[in-house]
Amino acid sequence: MLILIGLGALWAAVLLPPLIRSQISTRSSGAGIANHLDVYRVPEMKSLRVSLPQSASAAKRRRRDIFIFMSGMAVFTFLVSIAVGGIFLWTVHFVVDLVLVGYLTLITQRRDLDTGETSVVLTHSFIASSIEEEYDYPEAI
Repeated sequence: MLILIGLGALWAAVLLPPLIRSQISTRSSGAGIANHLDVYRVPEMKSLRVSLPQSASAAKRRRRDIFIFMSGMAVFTFLVSIAVGGIFLWTVHFVVDLVLVGYLTLITQRRDLDTGETSVVLTHSFIASSIEEEYDYPEAI
């Protein structure tokens, strides 16, 4: 029951703002509902615009917001999978986790390219060979 209430709240959060905006715009327009009754007029299609961040801090804030959203989705799908169960919900959770890991990988690669750093992986054979070698340390003055 709690899950249905949560889903209802999510749907309300998605659907109510456009409805409220359309009600406000029809009240403020002079023609009112007459604009919606014209069946022969083709509605105008607005061009799809993507808002690009204008500064580095805005881009960083946008990446942080996307990370928070994706993390929230991972937690939500995990909790729903535990509460309800079923292979479908666990599959959805697994896909959300894969998307989150892929996004974090891309962000890490971007940061490494920006800073010029690369990740170094020390293998077991490298560590073992470096321990066996003897080093000549300089004498203390």
